[in-house]
Amino acid sequence: MANSVPPSRRSAGRTIARNTLFGLGAQFALRVASFVFNILVIRTLGGEAFGQYSIVIAWASLFSVLGDLGINQYLAREIARDPQKTGELFWDTVLLRFILALIASIMTTGGAVLNGYSSEIVLAIAIYTSSYFLQAVLAPLSSILTGNERIDIISAMTVVTQVLFMIFAGLFLLLGLDFVWVVIASVINLPIVIALQYFVIRRNRLGPPRFNINPSLWLSVIRFGLPFGIVQLSLSFAFRIDTILLSSHVSDTQVGWYNAAYNLTLTLLTLSRSFNDAILPTLAREHMLDPQSVRPWYFKSVKIILLIGLPIAVGGMLTADHLTHLLYQPSFAPTAFALAILVWDIPFVMYHSFCGNMTTSIKREGRAARIYGSLGIINTVLNLALIPRFGILGAAFATVLTDVAGAAQFYFLFRREFGAGLDFRRLARIGIGAALMGGLILLLRDWGFVLLVPAAAVFYLVFIWFSGAFSEEERARFVGFAARRLALRPISR
Repeated sequence: MANSVPPSRRSAGRTIARNTLFGLGAQFALRVASFVFNILVIRTLGGEAFGQYSIVIAWASLFSVLGDLGINQYLAREIARDPQKTGELFWDTVLLRFILALIASIMTTGGAVLNGYSSEIVLAIAIYTSSYFLQAVLAPLSSILTGNERIDIISAMTVVTQVLFMIFAGLFLLLGLDFVWVVIASVINLPIVIALQYFVIRRNRLGPPRFNINPSLWLSVIRFGLPFGIVQLSLSFAFRIDTILLSSHVSDTQVGWYNAAYNLTLTLLTLSRSFNDAILPTLAREHMLDPQSVRPWYFKSVKIILLIGLPIAVGGMLTADHLTHLLYQPSFAPTAFALAILVWDIPFVMYHSFCGNMTTSIKREGRAARIYGSLGIINTVLNLALIPRFGILGAAFATVLTDVAGAAQFYFLFRREFGAGLDFRRLARIGIGAALMGGLILLLRDWGFVLLVPAAAVFYLVFIWFSGAFSEEERARFVGFAARRLALRPISR
């Protein structure tokens, strides 16, 4: 027993930091490239065609959940807790996903026809559904890497996937082809990624196992994966139902304006996505060995989320017009109004996304499923109420209000789970810093976006450092971490 403990108790902090840094580096490079490419796509296609492309992605992504039902997230969690589960579950997961992909593709394309979309949109949706079958192989391979805490490899593969998409889509756009070919570009890169991921997994001796299926497990796999599937479906509604409902009430051009703002918001969520991907397998392992060990991670993470998310929301709201003017044509000016609202979604999404992964790590995914299920209902109701009257601004408000509700529910869940521990006096100082930063932005608006953002960021960080938002111990840890990353010794007093 004593010999088995040390390798199992490798540092959770170091593992999460490594995977977060790899993920953040990959996501940063990916998001910068995707950000630039997205601007190119919007400028090349124009508002109407970009709106049609957004409708295709929203509709197909919403139904793609039926091709998974959460079984891949269940597979990753089980592998993280016991690597031997790879041999027991991998091929059953692949075959289940093929069956679900067939069902999902029929429902996706048939639903698009019944909804009355144009022939071009229906064709593009039908093409996109072919990715369901490719994901039946790719997603379980990714679960092997996730379960073995190789988020660094996952991050690299994500970059490869997006780079291939940008190469193919960029070529099609240069040839003057329409948005349907951009959809094709998002599919033809997947076989290459599958081959690369298979090679990397084999090279690292992580599998995949020999072909072996046990159909008697299929119902239990679906049953255990269903809570994750409910979460995925609810998130898909939260992310996509606004675009689908907008397509029935406003022009395709206005759908394009809204999605230009929404994509900018998603770009700013890079850090939280990397951290959330990193914590899932590591904290699942830690919770199995010592349930109390994950409690401090929750309290520390909430403070970091507020530190990052709140100034982005304040600054993004006050500079939305500058940013859209800098990036898009004058015809996209209405995007700024939606962006000024949507940017407030960032701190709430950062928080409840983190909480969602935390519940998976501590085996409370059933409670998370109920929360996300309620959010799917709330978001749909809000969009149905606000979009017909207020258009894209109504969709923006519905998105933010939904995620406020999600953050509140997760707060009370973890308040019951972990008890008190959030120091609201220190958290309030972060809020004061963000408010003062906002005042500075209003005073210096004439500086222009390029100068204004760095000045506001420096002011905010200096205030946070000296305001007491973080304790002496926490600041010492920051200094030590930065010194190690820079290969420098901390300066002793």
